Amino acid sequence: MVDPRASATELVREFERLFGPRLRSALLYGSVARGEAVEGVSDINVMVLLDRIDAEVLRSASPAARRWAQAGNTAPLLMAWNEWQRAEDAFAIELADMRDAHVVLHGADPLEGLAVQREALRLQAERELRGKLLQLREGMLIAAEAEEDVGRLLLVALPSFVTYLRAALRLAGRAAPVESPAVIEQGAALVGADPSAFLRTWEARARRTPLSARVDDALVAGYFDTAERTAHFVDNLPQETVQE
Repeated sequence: MVDPRASATELVREFERLFGPRLRSALLYGSVARGEAVEGVSDINVMVLLDRIDAEVLRSASPAARRWAQAGNTAPLLMAWNEWQRAEDAFAIELADMRDAHVVLHGADPLEGLAVQREALRLQAERELRGKLLQLREGMLIAAEAEEDVGRLLLVALPSFVTYLRAALRLAGRAAPVESPAVIEQGAALVGADPSAFLRTWEARARRTPLSARVDDALVAGYFDTAERTAHFVDNLPQETVQE
């Protein structure tokens, strides 16, 4: 079994060898940092911050990044330090999640001193939720006659919807749990949804169990209902109740 933290650390060491003091910071975030990664399913999310990003950086880093991607990993998030310092409004959801669960692999903690902008969090959650729902419906349109494909769509989309439930909890002034099942239960209660469809899908994902469902199954209906209620909650959140 591959240790994802060890793999991430080795990737960062390659960047250290390539760039030396130009490497300002690197961190591990996402499901691995939260301690709930599923081998062969979850991504290993690594962010690498350099003094600047230019064509030479991309050329030099490409072999290491290509080997990393060929091993089945998501390409590292590569940013310039000053670009990251200006990212509070553009990546409010990611910043909030990183603040709650991250592991610094090199250099300074890039989250120190950064704050989640409340209105930015609401706007990003609203926009991405609607986009994700449209994307899921488009996928269902193509996959409706194939039960395994329908189940696969639910499994793949679930981490995003759990992320949006975390955002909804934060927008309501509540602490978001680290563990995703607790996020589902508390987030569903917040938006007035039944958590069972999300929880069943999460259990299948955690156990690496294939999920099959007809497009008109109660599971699919409950899944969409929770996602729709989350979007409705964020859409209609009064400005004065938004809290950091």
